[in-house]
Amino acid sequence: MHIAGVARHHREGYPCGRPVARAIHWQLEPASHQIRAVLFDFDGTLVDSEALHHASWLAAAEPWGVTVGWTEYKERLVGISDTRACEFFLRRAGLEPTPERLEEGRSRKHRAYRSRALDELAIQPAVLDWIRSRSRRLPMGVVSSSAIPDVVPVLERQGAADLLRFVICGDHVERLKPDPMPYLLALAKIRTAVDSVAPRECLVFEDSDTGVQAAAAAGMTVHALASPDELPGALESWAGRIDRAGTNGA
Repeated sequence: MHIAGVARHHREGYPCGRPVARAIHWQLEPASHQIRAVLFDFDGTLVDSEALHHASWLAAAEPWGVTVGWTEYKERLVGISDTRACEFFLRRAGLEPTPERLEEGRSRKHRAYRSRALDELAIQPAVLDWIRSRSRRLPMGVVSSSAIPDVVPVLERQGAADLLRFVICGDHVERLKPDPMPYLLALAKIRTAVDSVAPRECLVFEDSDTGVQAAAAAGMTVHALASPDELPGALESWAGRIDRAGTNGA
């Protein structure tokens, strides 16, 4: 298994959702095989949405009288589902995470997030240009644990939805990252466009430990990012191999 940008890292003491780049000792092991498809995580990779998620959770948890700072949020809550995040806030408030409270908390968070997302989130122009220039010959998709209303409207507003072959959200799978199920579903969709593509020929861009675990468990090549600001450069670093594969009819 080849993991570009993620080789060996010390995991002790880091919660599951901790952003990858902050937990890794970078030891690059460049993959030598061709790349025939590209997959993007959404939050923290394609768009810089984590600060908005944080603010939305603070608004949702305010009636419970609890808060969490930005540093702790990044360490504990990035890359996990809204249900698990809601459980975290409820337990911090000393409340049992009953189904009713979980639904209440998630609903407040979703309302806060969706009221701002379309106006505040954007895909970097260089990333959009990169995707647009290769969309006809390179299968690309988004694989996210977030709900459809948190992902698709932003992609549509940014003009990216029509450039992608598919979008997989948390609503589409029974098990979320770090389980490989979302990426295995993506592989099945890719294979409808590219015959006999191998998992390692799928390049995944991720920013969280849970996302890297999921893609790696699916056998894919992973490039871990510290933030969306790194994505344009990361895409260019892979462009030569991807473009050569396209020229060779891969």
